[in-house]
Amino acid sequence: MAKSIKSSAELRELPAYTLIHEEYLDDIKSAGLIFRHKKSGARICVLSNSDENKVFCAGFRTTPENSTGVPHIIEHSVLNGSKNFPSRDPFMQLAKGSLNTFLNAMTYPDKTIYPVASCNDTDFKNLMHVYLDAVFYPNIYRRREIFMQEGWHYELESADSELTINGVVYSEMKGALSNPELVVYEAIQSGLFPDNTYGVNSGGDPDHIPELTYEYFLDFHRRYYHPVNSYIYLYGDMDVEERLEWLDREYLSHFDIISLDSHIEPQKEWGGIREVKTTYSVGSEDDVKGKTFFAYASLCGDVTNVEECIAWDVISDALIYTPGAPIKQALLDAGIGRDITGGFNDQMLQPFFTVVAKDANSEDKERFYEIIEKTLREQVENGINKNSLLSAINSFEFRWREADYGSTPKGLLYIIFSFGSWLYNEDDPFSYLKRNDIFTSLREKINTGYFEDLIKHRLLESKHTLHLIIEPERGLIDRKNEALRAKLASYKASLSPEEIEKIIADTKALREYQSAPPTEEELNCIPSLARTDIAREAPPFYNEERFIGGVPGVFHDVETNGIAYVKLVFDSDGIPASLLPYASFLCNILGNIDTAEHSYLELANDIGINTGGIDFYIGVTRKCNTADEFKLYTTVAFKSLSSKVGYAMKLISEIIETSNFRDTKRLREILGEIISRNQSRFSGSGNYYAAARALSYFSRASLASEMLDGIAAHETLKADLDNFSDKGARISEILAGIAEYIFAKDKLLVSVAADSEGYAALEAAMPEFTSKLLSGKPCGDPEPLPVPQAKNEGFMMPIQVQYVARCGNFMNAGFKYNGALAVLTTALNIDYLYKEIRVKGGAYGQSCNFSAINGNVTFTSYRDPQLRATDEVYRKTGDFIRSLNIDEKELTKLIIGTFSRIDSPKSSRQKAEISLNAYLSGRKYEDVQREREEALDVTLDDLRAQADLVDAVMAQGYVCTIGNEAKLRENADMFGELKTLS
Repeated sequence: MAKSIKSSAELRELPAYTLIHEEYLDDIKSAGLIFRHKKSGARICVLSNSDENKVFCAGFRTTPENSTGVPHIIEHSVLNGSKNFPSRDPFMQLAKGSLNTFLNAMTYPDKTIYPVASCNDTDFKNLMHVYLDAVFYPNIYRRREIFMQEGWHYELESADSELTINGVVYSEMKGALSNPELVVYEAIQSGLFPDNTYGVNSGGDPDHIPELTYEYFLDFHRRYYHPVNSYIYLYGDMDVEERLEWLDREYLSHFDIISLDSHIEPQKEWGGIREVKTTYSVGSEDDVKGKTFFAYASLCGDVTNVEECIAWDVISDALIYTPGAPIKQALLDAGIGRDITGGFNDQMLQPFFTVVAKDANSEDKERFYEIIEKTLREQVENGINKNSLLSAINSFEFRWREADYGSTPKGLLYIIFSFGSWLYNEDDPFSYLKRNDIFTSLREKINTGYFEDLIKHRLLESKHTLHLIIEPERGLIDRKNEALRAKLASYKASLSPEEIEKIIADTKALREYQSAPPTEEELNCIPSLARTDIAREAPPFYNEERFIGGVPGVFHDVETNGIAYVKLVFDSDGIPASLLPYASFLCNILGNIDTAEHSYLELANDIGINTGGIDFYIGVTRKCNTADEFKLYTTVAFKSLSSKVGYAMKLISEIIETSNFRDTKRLREILGEIISRNQSRFSGSGNYYAAARALSYFSRASLASEMLDGIAAHETLKADLDNFSDKGARISEILAGIAEYIFAKDKLLVSVAADSEGYAALEAAMPEFTSKLLSGKPCGDPEPLPVPQAKNEGFMMPIQVQYVARCGNFMNAGFKYNGALAVLTTALNIDYLYKEIRVKGGAYGQSCNFSAINGNVTFTSYRDPQLRATDEVYRKTGDFIRSLNIDEKELTKLIIGTFSRIDSPKSSRQKAEISLNAYLSGRKYEDVQREREEALDVTLDDLRAQADLVDAVMAQGYVCTIGNEAKLRENADMFGELKTLS
């Protein structure tokens, strides 16, 4: 129990609350307590422990009746000012002026949650205050502009202008539903749940978002955002009594219990199989053959049955996810789909199991469902592979015990997990936080037929199964856009002059609201910290050079709690430029293809049973303080218990030495998965790929990266897949040659973070490992990278939004990095770009970055309805910087927001990774410390002085956009070339 909790007996005496339940949760080393607030009816969960990264979350059960996206729009809107914090954008003010370690809000199919986290006590209290005020007293009732900005609104600049629709959520969901995989998921959910809240899109369907009225929007908030419908969490090391008393005094005591029904009515079973057909958009000239999606989905019990739900995660892993898993392999062997996905979805009362085939032929519909049914029956009759079940259980347990969720506080994940039971059963709040005993129980059930019985009763005997067929439709998005344009033109033509003037006036009023400078009250209402709350000293690097088993290495002396984190880093310079796409392909193959000792299914099971994972990847490491010097490294990374390090090294040696590259059938399967997943990434994360492409126009390092895993690599490998029968044998030879070249002893550097047992095991394993490495023989004649060219491309896709990138390099323009650029990044992302591109332009996101390593600069937008207007915003950045006029308090907020990002808590694994990256790139601690002090001591003049640097970068003129075909053609003059990306 955390030192700040006095005793549960004392907490029982809190007059405003009733202590409903308490227990010690050994899995997460926390005291768990459930309270009910007497006056308001609010539910409060406390997870008290010694974790300094404290988390608060206010959640509400929100059950929409339609697909207007009302819960999602409210989630955005309540964070635009409230009674005690009237700032128009307190969310961004907190991002700027707090040391938060998490700050966001999320809409689910049946709940909306508002989590924040911080390691600083004062900051944590400030965050709680602002968020509670936002959810209970938002400004949405007095400022209709908030609804218009975040949800949707008509835009009309003049009586002669075209009438359009814009809004942040509107753009976000247009982008989301441009991704075929999300279209499939929404179709599965609406198909499975035609009669309850899960059948509608809680995020919003762009076709229906404009049906949402301001009045219905307000009514939804009134109905669901009352403490009696709330689920409030406190996690970490804090004075629980003080926080509960404050919560009562400031908020909950001002509400009385009301009768509020947010009950979720379960979907009634329909007694068999239903077939649903729909379409998704592909390009107007795309080949539609081999582009069909098939989906199989079936309800699987109740989410409050925690052991069964975790068992279904295990089954999903064993039957679908694992390389060679029976359902996946049966479909691939039958030539149905290039990529097989699916699994178990438990984010709702009635979870479901799915199998999805992407890029299938429409005539294979019957075979798809027959193969799934046949394979499921075989698993029941013959038994699921026991090692596959054990591998999945061990993998899930490893991740649960490790509790490393990257930049997301583990307390937040525990909160989300616990919603799985608490939201639907108030008597059982902690079941999803007691997994260790479940993992033990599931291991004991491997040989009992338990998993097979679940498949039999839930799937083969299901009374509620969906067969979904989604066919490609050429130009669907463009036709929908044209239909919307015609509909809006018709609507405008039907309006009286007075009604037209009203829309023009509303458009102007919204612009004025968005453009008005903040008042003194707005600037001062959000609590902030001081520069003195930030540590002046930078966190150290943990790098100690050693020879480890006779091999050069770096030891990272961090606490790892019995887990060894090992990276085997191979210098990969010298790969011929034209073979770079295959070097990346090689890393996707290793561990996923037969070896001399294992089939790839057996290998995957062995890895899962004995390690926390083995990964192969290749990438570019830039040399610090140079614009374009770099090295290529191929890394084999694994994590395991210290006792398993030796075994993991044997597996890696086997993979490197004996992988069967002659299995062209398997090579083709993996290549198909890569191409299929790339296509999804381009439409879902186009900002990353557009920026990477733009950087490759002037940077050799970025060009190498682009040829490894960017659009260039995709184009090469896609052409190979299309002609694989002719190229397969040659590709096999290329892969073997690259492996022979890379995996040589004289190219190896070892990185390790482990306790003494793990380190000793690695050292002992190294001589045998290196003795089996390969020759290092060159894999081709020397072939330098092509000279970068400023192509300035626009990539056309069947999507409804744009990802707009403009890039450059300030070192090439004669400038050096200064810590002021870190603070400027915060100012641009949170102020200028946010207001111009998101608030005014309607994009879902925007970002800029200035690299301290090599001077690269990226400006990008995300799910952006604009194109030219966004690029105009980028090009005017220097003018904004010169005119920047903020006082010392606002400058301090920017500094604090900057260090919120820099000083976010790091896990042991992350500390080791940061240290290794610094070692490989030549980044010196002295430079980090100097840049930190420059950022801490920055002045307004320092920020303004960066305007010339930004202007110089913008003048370099490197642009790339991934976006809607019609939009790009309308703005073709912005680009050197337009291309189709598929």
